[in-house]
Amino acid sequence: MAKKSTILTNWPKYLLQWGVLAALVLFLTGVISGDEPANPEAHCPMGGLQALVTYLVNGSLPCSMTTMQIMMGIVLAAAVVLFSKLFCGYVCPLGTVQDLLAKLRRTIGIKGIEIQNGSVADVLLRIVKYVILFWVFYMTATASELFCKNLDPYYAVATGFKGEITLWMSIITVLIVIVCGFLMKSFWCKYLCPLGAISNSLKFWVWIVVLFALYYVLGLIGVNIPWWVLLGLFSLAGYLLEILCGRPRFQVVHIMKNSEKCIHCGHCTTACPFGIDVARAQGGPLRAVDCTLCGECTASCPTKAVYTGICKKQKPSCFMKVLPALLAVVLVALGIHFGNKVELPTINVTWGVEETLKDGTVNQLVDPSTLKTMEMENLRSVKCYGSSMAFKAKLEKIPGVHGVKTFVAHHRVVITYDPAVTTPEKIQESVFTPSKFRVNTPDVQTVDSVKVVTIRTENMYDKLDLNYLGLQMRLTDKKIYGLESEFACPLVVRVYMDPSENLDKDWFKQVVNKKELEMPVHGGGTKLTPVNYKFVALENGESYMPTEKFIRRFFTPFKAQFKKRLDEFAGSPQFVYEIPDANYEKPIVLRNMPFLSNHLSRHDGIIGIYTNLDKNLTPAIMIRFASPMTAEKIWELINMEKWTITYKADDVREEDARFKFSVQGNVVPFEGSALEYDLSNE
Repeated sequence: MAKKSTILTNWPKYLLQWGVLAALVLFLTGVISGDEPANPEAHCPMGGLQALVTYLVNGSLPCSMTTMQIMMGIVLAAAVVLFSKLFCGYVCPLGTVQDLLAKLRRTIGIKGIEIQNGSVADVLLRIVKYVILFWVFYMTATASELFCKNLDPYYAVATGFKGEITLWMSIITVLIVIVCGFLMKSFWCKYLCPLGAISNSLKFWVWIVVLFALYYVLGLIGVNIPWWVLLGLFSLAGYLLEILCGRPRFQVVHIMKNSEKCIHCGHCTTACPFGIDVARAQGGPLRAVDCTLCGECTASCPTKAVYTGICKKQKPSCFMKVLPALLAVVLVALGIHFGNKVELPTINVTWGVEETLKDGTVNQLVDPSTLKTMEMENLRSVKCYGSSMAFKAKLEKIPGVHGVKTFVAHHRVVITYDPAVTTPEKIQESVFTPSKFRVNTPDVQTVDSVKVVTIRTENMYDKLDLNYLGLQMRLTDKKIYGLESEFACPLVVRVYMDPSENLDKDWFKQVVNKKELEMPVHGGGTKLTPVNYKFVALENGESYMPTEKFIRRFFTPFKAQFKKRLDEFAGSPQFVYEIPDANYEKPIVLRNMPFLSNHLSRHDGIIGIYTNLDKNLTPAIMIRFASPMTAEKIWELINMEKWTITYKADDVREEDARFKFSVQGNVVPFEGSALEYDLSNE
C-alpha cells in the first residue's frame, strides 16, 4: 500500500505550525507590528527557562527578559510533564522548518541519511544537546545575558543576523538546520536543541524531582553544592535517562496502538519525524522519549490502528485527533495571560543592611524592621537588566537608601530606605535628572523674544518624560518652542512659546492629561505610546527671554579637547574649520561625534573637535587646529571611507565613516570665533 500524504489528514498540526510560522514572519517583518520593532524573544520559552535559572541563582533576570518569557518556559515544562513535547511538535518554528525541509527532500526524490535510534551514532550524537544545554545555562547565569542568542538559529534569522549574535556561531547553526535538516529527519531537534534536551529530561520528571529534592535536603543539612553542579547533574541525568530508559511513563495523553488492527505496513514509522519505530511497538501506549504527539503516525495509518488517546480502552475519535493542537493553543494562551498578570523583579538587591565578618558572623548595620519602601512609576529609562543596574548605581550614592527592586515591563521600581536618614521626596530629587526638550525652533529674524510660563505636573520623574510631553505639544497647532524641567513637588515645567500665544489652564490640562501619545509614523498610520502624566497647576505670571539666548540654551554642544595639544600649541596661531548645517543638532550626530574626534585625534595639529552654534546661530561641526594641520588635510581626513578608531591601545579598528560631507567648511581664526566665545564663557 502506497504511503499517503498526511497534510490533509493531520490538518490540526499543519494549521497550527504554519499559522505560527506565518504570524512570526508578519510580526518580524513589521507587517503587523508597524514601526515598532518586533521582539523575537517576546514569548521565547527557552529564554524564559534561562531567565528563571538566572533569577534563582543571582536574584536577577537576564537583560531584556521579563516574566512573560518565564511563564512561557513554565508552561512548556508543564506541557511536557502532563502531555508531551507539544511546543516542539506544534509551535516551534525550527521544528516546522525541519518538517518542511524533509518534505522538500522527499518531493524531489533525494534519499535521506538514516540514523537508527539506539545505534552508536545516535547514542553519541544525543549527548551534544546536553553539553549545549549546560554550556548555555552556565554562561547565561554567570553573565546575566542570554548566551543562547550567540548561536540560536531562530534568533539569528529573526533579527536578520543583526542581533546580539556571534556571527560564526549563528552561521554554523543556521547551516546545520538547513543542510542537516534536509538530509536527515529532525537533526537539529533530535541532537542539538538544548530546549529538546530539557523537554526530554522533564519526561522523566519523577527522577528529576528526586534529584532536586536531594540537592535541597543536602543544603538543609549544611552540604552546600554549587548550583552549576546541580545543572551538570541535571544534564547528565537527562542524557542517561534518554539513552538507557527512553520510555517515560507518567504522561496523560499518548499515541496508542491497537495491535489487532495493525497490518504492519510501516507507514507510521516512515512518517515519524524522529524515526520512532511505531510499527514494531507493542499494543497500548507508545512510550518514546522523542514523541511530540505530532500525529504524523496516526494520520498515516490506513487502519486507524495508531491513534491519540488517554487509555487503552479508548477508541479513535475526532476530538482526540485535535486535542494535542488544542492543548498547545490553550497552554500558550495561559502562558501569555499569566505572563501579563505576574511580574518578577529584574533585580532585587539590598546593600548596607548587614556585613559578614572574617570569622563568619553577621554584623547588623541597620535594623531591617525600621526600613520602609516607596514606589516610583513611569521610569521609562528602566527597561532592562543593564538600565536597572545603572539605576541601582545611582541609588547607592544616596544616603539612607538600602535596596531596590525593578519591574522593567511596567517601568516601576520599589526602593527600600531608612526613614531616619532620608525621605521619599529627597530620593525623588536625587533620582531626578533636569532636562530640556526643543519642541520647535523660533525664527530669530522675526521673533525677538520667547514667552516663558510655568506649569506643575506629576508622574514625570523619568528623563524621557519631558520628551514625550514635548512631542505631544509639537502635534498641536500652537507655537511652542521648548520645555525645561526642574525638580519640585509637584514638578516644575517651564514652557517656552511665541509671545503671541495665550494658553490657559484648560489647554495645558487637556494636553498633559492625555493617556496616549499619538505619533505619525513614516509611510502613514499612527504609533500609540501610553503616557500617564497629571496636570496640577498653571502658575501666575510670565517672563520673556531673548530668542538668541533661548536658542543657545536649548542647543546641546559636544566638546573633545586634547590637553597635550592645548599645551603644545598655546601661543601658536590656531584656526577653526567650521562646517555649518542645521542637521548637526540632531541626536544621531551627537552620538557619532566621539568617533569623529577619535579618528581625527591621531593626526598632529588637531587640538579639539566640537559641535556648537556659529555666529549665525547655525549648528556646526567645528575642528580646532594649528600647523602642520591644514584645512585641505582636514577635508581629506573627514571624507575617508574608513575611519581609524582606537578603542584600546591594542584594539585599533578600521570602520565605515559615520558622516558624509558634501560641502567644504570655512576656516576662521580661533581668536574671535564663535567657538572661542563659547569656550571662554564655560
